[in-house]
Amino acid sequence: MEEPIQKGLADFTAGCDFEKIPKKFVDDAKLRVLDWFGCALAGAHYPQMKIAGAYMRQAGGRPEATALSIVEKLPVRSAAFLNGIAGHVCELDDGHRTAIGHPGSITLPVALALAEANGKTGREFLRSVIVGYDMFARLGRTVNPTHYRTWHTTGTCGTIAAAATAANLLGLTPEQANNAIGIACTMAGGLVESFGTHAKAINIAQACQSGVDAAMLALRGLTGSHSALLGKKGFVAATCTDPHIENLKNPSEESLVSDTAFFKVYASCGHTNSPLDCLFAIMKEHPIDRSQIEKISVKTYKVSVDVAGAMKTESEDAAKFSIPYCFAISLKYRTVGLPQFSESVRTDPEILDLARRVEVTEDPEATKLFPRRVAEVTITFKDGSTVSHKVWNSNDQADPSVIVAKFRNAAAMLGEEGCEEVISYARNIENAPDVGVLLKYMRRV
Repeated sequence: MEEPIQKGLADFTAGCDFEKIPKKFVDDAKLRVLDWFGCALAGAHYPQMKIAGAYMRQAGGRPEATALSIVEKLPVRSAAFLNGIAGHVCELDDGHRTAIGHPGSITLPVALALAEANGKTGREFLRSVIVGYDMFARLGRTVNPTHYRTWHTTGTCGTIAAAATAANLLGLTPEQANNAIGIACTMAGGLVESFGTHAKAINIAQACQSGVDAAMLALRGLTGSHSALLGKKGFVAATCTDPHIENLKNPSEESLVSDTAFFKVYASCGHTNSPLDCLFAIMKEHPIDRSQIEKISVKTYKVSVDVAGAMKTESEDAAKFSIPYCFAISLKYRTVGLPQFSESVRTDPEILDLARRVEVTEDPEATKLFPRRVAEVTITFKDGSTVSHKVWNSNDQADPSVIVAKFRNAAAMLGEEGCEEVISYARNIENAPDVGVLLKYMRRV
């Protein structure tokens, strides 16, 4: 059955014209490339990468594309899988508040691997990234927030967005793109239950690999359901109870939503962000003597409480999903960066003592407003005095200078000259003949 909304998405996926894309979306996508690349460089040597990299090398296959931390080239699908892990594993990647997921981590690895293997230009590469971001934002907004009760949107909607990225870059026809979407819908998966373990990054990696597979199979003539998204037994019906179908209608260059994702400033789960915004606002306004803190009360929405409300320090992955731990390091170091999740910090007696003073509870009103990210923090001191702050959403204003500084910090291993070359490339991608500059530095990590 030909479902008209899915057909519209497929038509736009195949036919998006770079020349018609407004400049603000192009400029935003350039920052996304730079931000993801820094995240991927920082995540290149995590245990998840070492384990999965050894497995992919052993599996072998045609040498087509570059994967971080791997000397030899791998098949496109394997490179996309590994770079999907690298870009997400350190929790610095961009996200989307209302789509509830991470579009950069599933679009960039796919676009990069396929651009390298197929000799695509920087303009073609960037266009496919924009198409993938747009698909992810539309799908995530359609199925959420009820989808996120159990499904990890980056893995599920990410599979379909990855397929759209690949379909655009490979030049699939509208019919083939529709088949790719249908194939991707039946491949989609990823569970919230995996959070705090190595398997969380596999949700992203599998989405990247499946997106490549869906497009490549469609290119070769494999068909998929043209009602896989919105049919009675399709993806939306199967994974949410309150769909918002209007988000999928009438995609075009003029109606893009690819710039609606946020850039992370904390190296932790996105559900820690609003509480941390509160804490940093308090610390900016008031001098805080850590030794005089009696307790800290955090009231926020249920998803945040469920995913990140507990005290967790047993691993870096777990600690990034712990508001109490993130508060403790914020109070001591005034930042939430990668070094603050090392074992030496996670076992610091002062950090553990501070974390135990943090209580995270649900605010029913905040839960009703989700996916807005409402949070309120109150610090009570030993003399009985208190300070409080409340935010009605996360602070997601993108400042290009902050994103560039974040990249320099994450990619410090490239040296000043290397960082500047990548930054210059990102600013002018649409004029580049290929993605060679990114590959050059991937091979040095």
